[in-house]
Amino acid sequence: MKKTLIASALLLAAPSFAADWQTIHTEHFNIHYSVEHADFANSTAAELEIVRTKVLEQQNRALDKTVDVVVFDPLNAANGFALPTSNNPVMALFTTPPQSDTVISNSAGWQQLLVLHEYIHLVHLAQPTRNHWQQKVRGVWDLYDLTYSDTPRWVAEGYATLIESKMTGRGRLFDNYSESILREFAQQGALPTYGQLNGEQGFMGGSMAYLMGSRFLNWLEKNDSEQTLDSVWTRMQGVKTRDFDEAFSGVFGQSAAKLYRRFIAEYTYKAMQIEQGEPLLNSELWLELNLYASNPALSKDGSKIAIVERDKESNTKLVIYSTDDNIKAQEEFTKAQKELLKNDAQDIPDTAPSVFEREQKQVLNQINRAGIANPQWVNNTTLYFNAYSNEESGIYNKVSDIFSYNTDTGNITQLTKLAGIRRFSVTSNGETLYGEQIRGGYSELVKVDLNTQTTTPLFTKSLETTYDYPLLSPDETKLAYLSTSLNENWQLYIQDVGSNKQQLIPMPNGYQYLSQPSFSLNGESLYFVAGLNSATDIYNYNIESKTLSKLTQGQEAVAHPIEMADGSLLYFSITADGPNVKTLPKAINSTVVTEFSANKKAPLLIVNEHTLPKAKVYTHQTTHQTTQQTNYNVLDQHATFALGTQYYSASTSLLDLSIKSSDLLKQLDLQAGYSTDLHDGALHGGYVQAKYNALDVKLKLALFDYNLNTSRQYQQSLNADMDARGGFAAISYPVKFGQLSLTPELAYNYTDYKQSHKNWTRLGVAQNWQYDRQDFVIGQSLYASWYDGSTKNNNWQGYDLAAKIFGKAFGIPLYANFSQKQRDDSSLALGGFSSNLINQQQNSEYVLSSELPFYSAAAKRYQGYGGGFSFKEGMPWLYYKQHQLDGTVYAQSYGIKHQGDFSFGMGPAGINDLIFNMGLSRVEGDSFEDEMRAWLSFYYSL
Repeated sequence: MKKTLIASALLLAAPSFAADWQTIHTEHFNIHYSVEHADFANSTAAELEIVRTKVLEQQNRALDKTVDVVVFDPLNAANGFALPTSNNPVMALFTTPPQSDTVISNSAGWQQLLVLHEYIHLVHLAQPTRNHWQQKVRGVWDLYDLTYSDTPRWVAEGYATLIESKMTGRGRLFDNYSESILREFAQQGALPTYGQLNGEQGFMGGSMAYLMGSRFLNWLEKNDSEQTLDSVWTRMQGVKTRDFDEAFSGVFGQSAAKLYRRFIAEYTYKAMQIEQGEPLLNSELWLELNLYASNPALSKDGSKIAIVERDKESNTKLVIYSTDDNIKAQEEFTKAQKELLKNDAQDIPDTAPSVFEREQKQVLNQINRAGIANPQWVNNTTLYFNAYSNEESGIYNKVSDIFSYNTDTGNITQLTKLAGIRRFSVTSNGETLYGEQIRGGYSELVKVDLNTQTTTPLFTKSLETTYDYPLLSPDETKLAYLSTSLNENWQLYIQDVGSNKQQLIPMPNGYQYLSQPSFSLNGESLYFVAGLNSATDIYNYNIESKTLSKLTQGQEAVAHPIEMADGSLLYFSITADGPNVKTLPKAINSTVVTEFSANKKAPLLIVNEHTLPKAKVYTHQTTHQTTQQTNYNVLDQHATFALGTQYYSASTSLLDLSIKSSDLLKQLDLQAGYSTDLHDGALHGGYVQAKYNALDVKLKLALFDYNLNTSRQYQQSLNADMDARGGFAAISYPVKFGQLSLTPELAYNYTDYKQSHKNWTRLGVAQNWQYDRQDFVIGQSLYASWYDGSTKNNNWQGYDLAAKIFGKAFGIPLYANFSQKQRDDSSLALGGFSSNLINQQQNSEYVLSSELPFYSAAAKRYQGYGGGFSFKEGMPWLYYKQHQLDGTVYAQSYGIKHQGDFSFGMGPAGINDLIFNMGLSRVEGDSFEDEMRAWLSFYYSL
């Protein structure tokens, strides 16, 4: 549940919410949802009011403003976020429930946990300040409102996680899986420092704000009191402005960093005491991995193992290793050491590694950032795996699908289309799979015929139940799977494929965590990982004798047990640097479990007057008397003050002041403002813009009234003094076919000048395609448009062409581009910058270029050439650009630049439609002096 503004925006990418959304109105919330999530939304409406009431009792504070809640499923994954503005608070709830082996799986129910966690964010962070004038500004300026509370990430996430656990008796503070991993970190001396709590670097770095943040805050409460910690939040909203550090130190008498060091010392001491009492685990390192790894899968003949790995740059790949020892690497090492001693007999040779890295047989990089997960061998040369598909309707939702990978040919084939299948198990003929399907918040266990694309549910679907890890036995007669229902622990079942006969696998008494079942090679037993007493262990259940054995004793945080042909067991050992693969011998001292869990109910570790009631699914029949349902209202607009500034050393500087508004889902955006020149009155004027996105056809309207006097620019140019007043309208229809996107457009402009007028119609199309294999990317874009226009004195025609090739080679982003514009019986003016008054979309006569002043030169035909590279994705570009007018080179520039758009995709108007542009370049030409020029621009525009 990552809620940082940038992270959430990256999740949402470039959204487009369809028009058929609905809204449920309760006393304190407006719940907006798409029709497929109606059941989840109706239940959420009741849960929200329950949570608000209990939080008010526990916190003695609530929100006075009505909270907007968005219920949807953009990623087919469990997540959510909150936008804690005091004037327009927003929550986003992703309906897909968490899987069993995640740190958020320990809950009474996904909906309850999610609602509570996100609402706590709002109550904690969206409180109005008692400083009257600051709150006035917050009330009219979204961006200031959202960034007013400079609360460290670990504080925001840690406190929400703390309260989520205290008010449910479960959650991450009491999570067995999380605790086992943190204990391992502590025993390795690798718990995050105070400075690392806010970061996301390293293995599980992004989770530490939640896991360690909540434990530190809980330690503070226990060592002092809940009221003392609560005083920090009260001080942060005082008339006197304080940041977190000042508010904290004033209450506790010491800095948070200093007290955190003491907390870490105590936590590590307890972890080391536990380690000293643990028996030695007779295991050996089998394969050392780097950072993130998951879902190992052993090939049918046991000669290969496939593992999904992810590095610190989030590059994901499927690596297939040989299971044989790497004799070649061992021989090369031995040879190198002998050579070392031969050259220097007194030198000390390297110590041989515990295990030599196994040979990589194949590596499959994720394609188009679609991810790779859950590999399953069909035979010795074919793997099935999960990756995301994108809905091509214009909505940005990602949906988990099944793909096949032939290791001999490298061919990849998509087997399902927008199926929403997460973990799965496939038959040996590759024609049938059993999987967990997620749609509309419902988790179902289904059988999929890949030949006919027929999906058959195995059980009646319910929002109360979640499934995970469906697993076929080696003879394909049995199906094991995990399931959990509200207020229960995860359970492990075995069901006969040909009948409804079902067996519940007994669990050790007091267990909480359960995941990652794996059949033995003969199908007679099941391995799995279960957790109790803050440790995770590997268990084996013999199906025939009904005997449960415990194979480890809490010595390591373990995951993914897999039996090898010789009877030994591979498993993940989770360390502070990520998981490594270890092996347990066949002959191991195991403990027979004799005390079993009596029922499915999960115990609550805290129960008091503030504990939430048991999780429940609320139907429309139970909520309709206290709610009202309407169509989503696009006219429910929220307005904000918007401030922008633009400085261009070649031309002029602008201060842009506007009022910007939008509905929550950004179906209708409006903006009206005035741009005033900060230099000498070179450019100033007003504008009104509107954009409608709810339909497949996109609409944009603009009115403008500006004056441009080129003689008042910083740099000399052709003389032009124009008053322009007019309007612009455009209609476009974006379509997508896989990685290919096409956007045809029809636009019209009418402009009045002092002694003339101009109008034109433009018919254009934009095309984009790319293919992304992480380190290697190739893509191209084309734009072509035809103009037909007239002025007071003549008719004219013209065209625009632009082509770009871009990509990445050896991790280095590159691009090259070309553009050409021509106007018959009219002219083009080179130079200037894009703004709300003048921009390339609504003006036909400009060839804008930031390093040149408006009207640097004029011509009938323009040609531009350029290219650039960057050292890393997201970093500034080193670039070169050349301008030709009527076949003659007019100017060239080279330097560094960085530009982009930021749009959150929903929520307050002030955090959408931001445009950023900066650069520093050397400009050279025969008609002006060569010099350095710079620009910096930040403004809002639709």
